[in-house]
Amino acid sequence: MSILRGQYSSILVISDLHFPYNHADVVAFLKALKKKYKPDLVVSLGDEVDLHAFSFHEKDPDLLSPGDELKTAIARLQPLYNLFPEMLLVESNHGSLVYRRGKAFGLPRHVLKAYSAVLEAPVGWKWHSDLIVTCSDNNKVYICHGRSADGLKLSQSMGMSCVQGHYHEKFEVRYWANKLGLFWSALAGCLIENDSLAFAYNKLNLKRPVIGTIVIINGQPKLEPMILNEHGRWIGTL
Repeated sequence: MSILRGQYSSILVISDLHFPYNHADVVAFLKALKKKYKPDLVVSLGDEVDLHAFSFHEKDPDLLSPGDELKTAIARLQPLYNLFPEMLLVESNHGSLVYRRGKAFGLPRHVLKAYSAVLEAPVGWKWHSDLIVTCSDNNKVYICHGRSADGLKLSQSMGMSCVQGHYHEKFEVRYWANKLGLFWSALAGCLIENDSLAFAYNKLNLKRPVIGTIVIINGQPKLEPMILNEHGRWIGTL
């Protein structure tokens, strides 16, 4: 766990991207959020790439090969690298697939590239297992990829507010309080292209993914859904 020094008044929390199976308008959407909120900290909740072809689960033969998927993801990440040259990211189940695959075949991490090198990420992109940040109201927030679908229980067990990704269909803020103050739990949805074959499993669920993300302003979370038109494209306004 990494505990950041300093206090932050505007934190842009980027939900699961799953490049190259990301929503087509994700860069424009995040650019608009950056312009509106002028974040002094940008955090990704993980699953920045999908790595469907690396998965231990059944792969769709009509999707990209491992090499082509990685090349395409890196190419699509370039605008995000330019938009956010500095970003903190938390480790996640999809992001860890490179190392989990290596471990399954008996390869020590020493012989594998650093994850930042695999993605050709800028030097300002730093990965952490999880994070604790202090907001401008002096309250702390725990940030991780996905520890519990019941975010309220996670927040209560940590004794502080928390924000998670991973649970694509959950897009919510819930509050609780004790004698020490008011706390919250936020679940951030995702920024995927749900019609991609990479998410074919969603078609079996009654609940659908919620496309959007979260901004924390002066210690309070604000849900920012990506409102889509009838063709599944962002309407262009926040």
